[in-house]
Amino acid sequence: MKKKEHDSSASCETADSSPVKDCQNGKQNLLAVPKHPYAAMENWGLSVFVEQKILLDPDVSSFSYQMELTMVVVHEICHQWFGDLVTPVWWEDVWLKEGFAHFFEYIGTDFLFPKWNMEKQRFLTDVLHEVMLLDGLANSHPISQEVFEATDIDRVFDWIAYKKGAALIRMLAHVMGQPLFQRGLNDYLMTYMYGNAARDDLWNTFSEAMQREGMDINITEVMDRWTLQMGYPVVTISKNDSLDNTVTISQEHFVYDTDAKIRNPELFNKSFQWQIPLTLTVGNSSHISTENTIWVSNRTETHRVGHMDGETWLLGNINQTGYFRVNYDLHNWRLLIQQLTTNPTVHLTAGYLPQNIPLQIISYLSQESEFLPWHAASRALYQLDKLLDRTEDHSLFSDYVLKQVSPKYHKMGWPTTSSDGSFAQAAYQSQELQREVIMLACSFGNKHCHRQAVSLISDWISSNKNRIPPNVRDIVYCTGVSLMDEDVWEFIWMKFHSSTAVSEKKILLEALTCSDNIYLLNRLLNLSLASDLVPDQDAIDVIIHVGRNPLGRHLAWRYFREKWDILNSRYGEALFMNSKLISGVTEFLNTEEELNELKEVTLTSGGAAAPAFARAVEIVQANVKWHSQFEQQFYRWLRKAPGG
Repeated sequence: MKKKEHDSSASCETADSSPVKDCQNGKQNLLAVPKHPYAAMENWGLSVFVEQKILLDPDVSSFSYQMELTMVVVHEICHQWFGDLVTPVWWEDVWLKEGFAHFFEYIGTDFLFPKWNMEKQRFLTDVLHEVMLLDGLANSHPISQEVFEATDIDRVFDWIAYKKGAALIRMLAHVMGQPLFQRGLNDYLMTYMYGNAARDDLWNTFSEAMQREGMDINITEVMDRWTLQMGYPVVTISKNDSLDNTVTISQEHFVYDTDAKIRNPELFNKSFQWQIPLTLTVGNSSHISTENTIWVSNRTETHRVGHMDGETWLLGNINQTGYFRVNYDLHNWRLLIQQLTTNPTVHLTAGYLPQNIPLQIISYLSQESEFLPWHAASRALYQLDKLLDRTEDHSLFSDYVLKQVSPKYHKMGWPTTSSDGSFAQAAYQSQELQREVIMLACSFGNKHCHRQAVSLISDWISSNKNRIPPNVRDIVYCTGVSLMDEDVWEFIWMKFHSSTAVSEKKILLEALTCSDNIYLLNRLLNLSLASDLVPDQDAIDVIIHVGRNPLGRHLAWRYFREKWDILNSRYGEALFMNSKLISGVTEFLNTEEELNELKEVTLTSGGAAAPAFARAVEIVQANVKWHSQFEQQFYRWLRKAPGG
């Protein structure tokens, strides 16, 4: 898609899975512009995109970049219905348009490219897991926020509105069933087209659709608990000792910072309670029961389930369709882990493991052949790595991860080339799994992976022909820059300026932040704001990625503090930019000194950035607390671990 304007009116006529097939306005053009305050804007009939979010060179772009662009385009097209055709009555319900557009990013992309398996895989890791991290903070807020002044409007456009909105819509779609959900949406859009609607209008339309099918569920009563309360519950399922096949199910508000309940009793003494559609199955090594749905409305309930004995496990929130976490008694956790290690087709996608169990599960990864568990594990390991990468015993962790990853890495190898020099095309899921494993191997120090990356970079420099497969270029560039000398950094810098492909420029610039040379990292930081050599929209990414480099973290943090006034004046008005920058630079700070420095910055930097700074303080406090309470225990476990 290289031309600047693209007519996509066919999208409105042929997307059979859309609620209303006719876009009503007869045209839909896509326009690429060099600069724009937002990534894209859904003007009715003429959606505008920054070039980075729509221009694609298939010869150099990775699968993940193609996926990102597809989703952005689908998001804006979805807004033709949710936002343009039917507009929220007031800003407090902005999630009605953004949540639906974000949800249909995955459904629409699935429709276009079913092999990508977006809704069942990427949605979990990229939407559900990410927003639950945010919404588990004590500084979270309800998805519907009151708006009294114009200055409040930017505040409601955050990931809670987008991602939590999408997650709640997905949960409701599974409760209703896809055909009924689609009919209800169609009724909603047809009833309120060319006008405004509030959340109650949507809930009432869904309730009426369910009543026509003989299902008496008050959607307003159910969904108000999810939209008007902050956060979400953790559901704990415990088998009873009696022989009557019953389980005790309890719910409570999940908050990472348990001390927050002591510091702010007024907030957390509120009666947070949800109506929870809990799907449940039981099984053992030879049999798994059919899925059953239990509605949990009280703090504690007792329910009878299928036949159970001492070796029967329970699994709740199947496929993570519900917006809540699940916990179990320790015996059930052990049974689930045993099931997973003996039969990897039964995935623990239903909840998060307690503090003392997580790494035990990684030992099964070498047997895993599906992309989703590897992708989820990769994200979790990356976060943990950033917590540990400046500790003395970090090599214990990286060695443990490598022992789990290396068998799969050596089995899968690298992308191959055909006799004519083109890259052999494997199935999408296979390519993405291979990429995930290569990224883990190179990131955690696999020597073969390092040699391969250095060899590919050296071949490019000597031949001036880039034979690096597009799907792993970002990994190879970053690994090469981190291991090789300053000349390689200068070579990548030169290629960044000479490349005309937007996707290529992005990964070349990010690769420059991987250097272990402090002088080069400082040079890049200074160039990001003080010259025209780095585009405005890329400066924030430079600062964030330098901060993700353990050798550059203190540099990026100092640079952020020194340049905050400039950064705030330049990006403060751009949607998500300030929160992205504040989160990206601070999320891996983890010392008392860094926490105190952050608190100082927060005192002098209020305004629109205040909520982002409050979240940052809570996250860094949690990082410091984790090191204080768990770091030594964590390393002791690694020293004794069978695979360590």
